[in-house]
Amino acid sequence: MSLFSKLLGGNKGGGGGNKAQAFITQLTQDLHLSSDQVTQVEAALREFFSEKREMKQSGNKDGFKESKQDFKDDILKALSPEQQQKFMDNIQTYKQLLRK
Repeated sequence: MSLFSKLLGGNKGGGGGNKAQAFITQLTQDLHLSSDQVTQVEAALREFFSEKREMKQSGNKDGFKESKQDFKDDILKALSPEQQQKFMDNIQTYKQLLRK
């Protein structure tokens, strides 16, 4: 079981762990992330999924849009300017990985 599966419930048929792993793998390949960048992106993912789960459980989804923006900002902070551009050019692809 991967780290994300343990933290995000990846064994529940397509849960967050599988989505997160696919997202990290794709970003690492596309943007040639360093190990430090992978760690930063993993932390951003954990925070985002945790906030999403809390909002879902409480029934209050008012902050979801803000949470998504914070997640995107955290990812961009971890990247170089060149990586940021490539990330933004392919953002729809990355969003789809987290929706599957």
